[in-house]
Amino acid sequence: MKKLVKYGVLPACLLLAACSSKPATEKKPAKEDKVEQSSESKEEKTKKQIEKDGDIILRAIFTDHSSGFTTLMGTSVDKWKKQITEKFVDENASKYLPAEDFTLELTTETFTPEKILELFDQARFKVLATIGDDYEITKVEDEGDTATVTFKSRAIATRDLANLINRAKSSLFENGIEDVKKLEDNTDPELEKRLSLLNNFLFYYAFDRLNEDFGYIEPREYTLELTKTKEGRYILSDESFLELRKEIFVNEYSADGAETRKGSNSSQSDSTSKDSDTSSTSKDKV
Repeated sequence: MKKLVKYGVLPACLLLAACSSKPATEKKPAKEDKVEQSSESKEEKTKKQIEKDGDIILRAIFTDHSSGFTTLMGTSVDKWKKQITEKFVDENASKYLPAEDFTLELTTETFTPEKILELFDQARFKVLATIGDDYEITKVEDEGDTATVTFKSRAIATRDLANLINRAKSSLFENGIEDVKKLEDNTDPELEKRLSLLNNFLFYYAFDRLNEDFGYIEPREYTLELTKTKEGRYILSDESFLELRKEIFVNEYSADGAETRKGSNSSQSDSTSKDSDTSSTSKDKV
């Protein structure tokens, strides 16, 4: 257990002017109106394209639905997620060296820091994909080389997740949360990093292994920035996605009666543990 914890137009116009009392320029406004109308149509077409591409991306993130994604992004949803995760692991694995000092050993499995980071990021994608397709695009803005999509969607209540992660501790540790509290009193200079990595593992464990339920935040507005390609399509950058992910995981509890991941309603009994579950897990950003 101790090891686990480590881880010809001009002439015609002149002729008409000589034969009529009407101004020769009478038809000019009509020509200007036509040009203006044409310009408006182009703008509308652009906005429709932005909305279409934004919908493809949001559907892929919130439902795992892949229609149109490969054509737009040049890669499948699965490959796109994989490269996001690989980048996350590469950027964070160096924090946990030497790796053997941060490795978790369970009864039948061993998890290196790189593996924990990979499983954690994959679990975050899985949690996002439960939000569903009831989002609503409310506004699109063409900004030249970029575009902004504003939409309304429910979000993930991260305080609910914190409580569930604490339950996962009870499943893994002999004395549950008490074992972790003892760690928090330790003078180990690497304690903060150990607990952070442990919480990453518990997040994965709760929502992949234990299939825990959780509630959502009521719909609110979010924005997504897209980048215009030379073909006139609008794609999502990694940075834009990561910014959205931070916003979708909201540091709040779900309201009593809110719809949950499994389609039921959160009960009052779930909320009674909110005040008691106050370990360091609830302070971590997902």
